[in-house]
Amino acid sequence: MAWWWKRSPRAVDRQASELDAPRPAQNAPIPSPRPAADATADDGIERWDIIKQDLVELDPEFFSDLDDLIDAERHATEVSELTDERLIAALRRLSVRYLVDEAGALLAMWERHVVQIRREGPGGEILVLRARAYATLPPEWEDQGLRAANEWNRTRRFLKAYVGEPTESGRLPLYGETQIPLRPGITDALLDELIDCAAAVSGAYVDWLHDEGAVF
Repeated sequence: MAWWWKRSPRAVDRQASELDAPRPAQNAPIPSPRPAADATADDGIERWDIIKQDLVELDPEFFSDLDDLIDAERHATEVSELTDERLIAALRRLSVRYLVDEAGALLAMWERHVVQIRREGPGGEILVLRARAYATLPPEWEDQGLRAANEWNRTRRFLKAYVGEPTESGRLPLYGETQIPLRPGITDALLDELIDCAAAVSGAYVDWLHDEGAVF
């Protein structure tokens, strides 16, 4: 005899009742599907706009996070020519306060020194970072200033130190400078790093002149 003839009607009824029992309603894990729309729908909403609305419902921060990732990638990898606008943008990203002098150079000022940031060269492709101590030397201290500059250049890697031409008052300024040719361009990340490094080392340089350099 076939196996189904041995099944109990009661068991069949019980199984059927369990299957037929209504299930509790559950919230949909994703937004309800929207009606299909052509690329040029009558209401003017394109298909991508509908997709974006669904993504925003799933994660309100989706597009802001995506924009941040794109900006970070561009900041680190996109190479562009050096411009004054990019120098200003870098200073703002680094929260460095600055002024603009008569020649159009950017001046970042600290307690003991100022850093001039500008473009030089035939096409403005050379980044110049030039620090100058506020204190100056009397003419008779020129030898001490030269010895201090030579000692800094011998023992330090960044910023070339030198004694400048006498000012109108006849005193001698002390500079620390680096020049970087950037004709192929530069990323925002590297530009920020160079300016930030110049700001940090220039402060150390001027402090050294006041202390170990013993010229002020």
